[in-house]
Amino acid sequence: MKKYFFSVVLILFLLSGLSNGVHLLYAQQKRIYNDGIIDYVPLSASFVLSADDKGSTLDVIQYSVDGNPVEVYSDPIGFDTEGRHFIAWRAIDKTGNISEERIKAVIVDGTPPEGIATVEGAAFISGDNIYITTNSAVILWAEDDLSGVDNIYVKFDDGDFFPYREPMIVPEEGLHTAEAYAVDNVGNATPVYIVQGYVDSTAPDVRIVTKKKFVTVGREKYTSKDNEYTVTASDAIAGVREILVSLDGSEFVNYTGSFKIQIPGEHTLGAKAVDNLGNISAIETVTFFVDVMPPETTLGTFLD
Repeated sequence: MKKYFFSVVLILFLLSGLSNGVHLLYAQQKRIYNDGIIDYVPLSASFVLSADDKGSTLDVIQYSVDGNPVEVYSDPIGFDTEGRHFIAWRAIDKTGNISEERIKAVIVDGTPPEGIATVEGAAFISGDNIYITTNSAVILWAEDDLSGVDNIYVKFDDGDFFPYREPMIVPEEGLHTAEAYAVDNVGNATPVYIVQGYVDSTAPDVRIVTKKKFVTVGREKYTSKDNEYTVTASDAIAGVREILVSLDGSEFVNYTGSFKIQIPGEHTLGAKAVDNLGNISAIETVTFFVDVMPPETTLGTFLD
């Protein structure tokens, strides 16, 4: 019995690119992926059928796609829809001998993964700006319904892309730019997503300001009951969320505006501030005496 030699060859159109014309993107080649059960192929894949006959020579190759009517093969076979597809084919030589029919099943995947970035730990969003701390972990995640995710790639600032493996922290404060993309197992890649954000682990600067200057006698400070106290705070990156004050060791409460302390005697005023990422300042304190006692006067008589 004559022997036929058949093959189905998958042609992949190779794609490669550069991010911003500078940084090489990894894993851009389209490819075949087998999960141990079935082949996954990109939407750009074409299938080439061939056969060889050592006797009367090959007459024709016939094929059918997804159970449709049999056609005579002439050009590479492609698919314009995703999902599972079947190719059945056979060859006939010039004396009418027919080969055994063969069937190939593939899953076509033309959609890149879907992904998301989250933060574990302190995070704050204001308008288009994202703020995190040096202790916040950036977590990247991607999902692909067909061939599955091969890898996620990420870069920071002027660095190069590298494969994402685990939650990441950004150890340096200030403005940073992160770029990321995901690739599935047949080479479909997402666009490169770019986000700018600020890293801030510095607590606010807090100050206690008095309307009238204290009177210093020795090492003690004195003031009147009419003096006003204002607490200010500033945070250069994430901004101030709240200012808290405490008098004489009492529980800290929200500062709402300038106030007076009219109870005579010694007092300690404390203040602290919290920024929008939860960074808490050191406690600023000032100790002073509220003096409500007027001077005592005497009248002395002198006779010559």
